Amino acid sequence: MYQPDYERIARKIVRSCSAVREDETVTILSRADALTYAELIALECRKVGALPLIIARSDDYAYRVSEEVPIEYLEKTPLHAVELIKASDLVISVGMERANPRRFQDIPAERIGAQRIGSKPVNDALYQTEGVRWVGTGYPTREQAEMYGVDFEEFFETYWRAMDVDYTDLRARVHRVAELFEGARRVHITSPKGTDLTLSIEGRPVDKDSGFLADSMGGKLLNLPAGEVCMAPLETRSEGTVVFDLAFTRYRGQRIEDLVVRFEEGKAIPVEAKMGFEAFTEVLASSHGDKERIGELGIGLNDQVREAIGYMLTDEKIMGTVHIAIGENRMLGGVNDSDLHWDLLIMEPRVEVDDRLIMDGGTFLA
Repeated sequence: MYQPDYERIARKIVRSCSAVREDETVTILSRADALTYAELIALECRKVGALPLIIARSDDYAYRVSEEVPIEYLEKTPLHAVELIKASDLVISVGMERANPRRFQDIPAERIGAQRIGSKPVNDALYQTEGVRWVGTGYPTREQAEMYGVDFEEFFETYWRAMDVDYTDLRARVHRVAELFEGARRVHITSPKGTDLTLSIEGRPVDKDSGFLADSMGGKLLNLPAGEVCMAPLETRSEGTVVFDLAFTRYRGQRIEDLVVRFEEGKAIPVEAKMGFEAFTEVLASSHGDKERIGELGIGLNDQVREAIGYMLTDEKIMGTVHIAIGENRMLGGVNDSDLHWDLLIMEPRVEVDDRLIMDGGTFLA
């Protein structure tokens, strides 16, 4: 079985990706089963003179909160958590998703929606507080692999190889593709399954998710593994139909296949799905704000990720794929305010930028 060099990866996260500096305050939010990995990241922070604090919680605790706490209390915000975010120079989330997502499938959608209400001010503090940076990273488990229906060893190796890339090479690739979108006005996307979507990106910044926080979202937000170019389309100027190949609901781990969504003036209108249509509409119903508005266009560029499985931390980075997100996009320079940001994947796309063909069948031509 592939054995990642966790210490080397932690060193890259701290010294290269995040560029942590002496005397910076670093808050590390970790899943309990990822604590050893989180501690390696904290150790690297100490070695460069930064001041880390680790906060860990288990899936068991998260599940019991979701199941047992009265719903009116789930909507309450821990204001001291907001203040902790505001007092941090850098926040690192380790193991952002559930270790065993299937365990949460019986949690009612309205309770998940209540938790989103409670956590939104904390997320807003990350997006809106001047000087606070955020890096998020996963931590793959056997239970996740079982849910996605893939071999754990392959899942594990794909994730950690994608994390341990040569970030200098990745950065060059990301910047090269970003140049194709900078200053552009119109993007047209089609796919073999029936996607035909036109959207406007006129005047919007192009984000470079190169693995270096300084490149990404104004030097503010970065998720790892890295490897995409993304932007916020104009929220009311997307028209057409998209067939999304694969997605999973984040909180309950429900699979969605061949999801058909029509966009009218940027608003997502669900049509049908081969699998999981009700799961998709339940997430929309339990979300708030600009949840149905187009929020992001992204192009995957990490050559260590080759197969879509539903795990969006890697799926959205597959070389030659497109993902469209609905919901929150202020971190990308958009105007959507929502407790939902949901990336949905398109395989083998054909992409034209201002009538210039740059990708066909998932292969770059430009």
